[in-house]
Amino acid sequence: MIDFRYHLVSIIAVFLALAVGLLVGSTALSGKAVEALTAAQRAALNKNASLQKQVSMYQNQVTADQAFATASSKRLLDGLLTGQSVVIVTAPGFDSAMIGGLRTALTEAGATVTGEVDLQSSFLITTGQTETALTGLAQQLAAHAGLTLTTQPSSSVVGQQAAAQVLAASLMSRDGAALSTATSQHILSGLSQGGYVSIASGGPVPAPATLAILVTPSGAPPQTGGEVLAATALALKNAGDGTVMAGPVSAVGSGSVIDVENSARNVSTVDNADTESGQIMTVWALYYLRAGKPAAQYGIANGVVPSPAPSVSATPTVTPSVGAHT
Repeated sequence: MIDFRYHLVSIIAVFLALAVGLLVGSTALSGKAVEALTAAQRAALNKNASLQKQVSMYQNQVTADQAFATASSKRLLDGLLTGQSVVIVTAPGFDSAMIGGLRTALTEAGATVTGEVDLQSSFLITTGQTETALTGLAQQLAAHAGLTLTTQPSSSVVGQQAAAQVLAASLMSRDGAALSTATSQHILSGLSQGGYVSIASGGPVPAPATLAILVTPSGAPPQTGGEVLAATALALKNAGDGTVMAGPVSAVGSGSVIDVENSARNVSTVDNADTESGQIMTVWALYYLRAGKPAAQYGIANGVVPSPAPSVSATPTVTPSVGAHT
């Protein structure tokens, strides 16, 4: 058995080593070393205080900008989309509060929201089995509607390309041409029964719309489904007079759905559509497309057009000047 004195000596040795270490450490850090560490600490604290002040200023600026946007929304939007109709198509994981803000902005602009169609998670799956099923369903629906599908065989989302085209045909109107209500109902019913889309809140089949907003998922990137949603946006654009892809600030960054679309540059994008200014810019982006301007990128990410960027006319009501289709 180990003697108690052995334990006592061991404990004393440990505390003695700690005391020696503290003594040596305090001695080694004396003088210039302590002064240098103190100066570095002071500099770090000063920089942190400066950064906190900047953050506070930016937060106040954002708050003021949104308050200004709220107060000015009627003047910025009044009459901008009078006589236009807009359908909202959402991706899985969308921000429902953002949808409400977009609806309000569209209404203030004089547009009619024809309805909301929600894409389901199964629509974003790109496995071989899903591609085969979607392709077959899309071809069947297209034949019934008398549509000709155009897909890229080399693409990994051929099924979604085809399905997006029949979906867009059922929702959009271009130059006054649109599918009949019965045909649109047949397409949406087929896609719904397949588990690929649903009509929001169980509402009626949306009437044909001239414009579309595709709402991306919320949440930090990377996000899945970018290629599929970009193909859907392109199909909506080709079937109507203009499409904008809109997403929330939380999704800004590399690997987001909007980032994928910005590389393709097929439709306009707004990456802060969960803010008042972003919702105003979404409406203006639709107006610009109706006026014949090319697709552009709006929001807060690096390299995009500052938002809001509209200029207000001298009179409260803006009369749209419709140019060539995009």
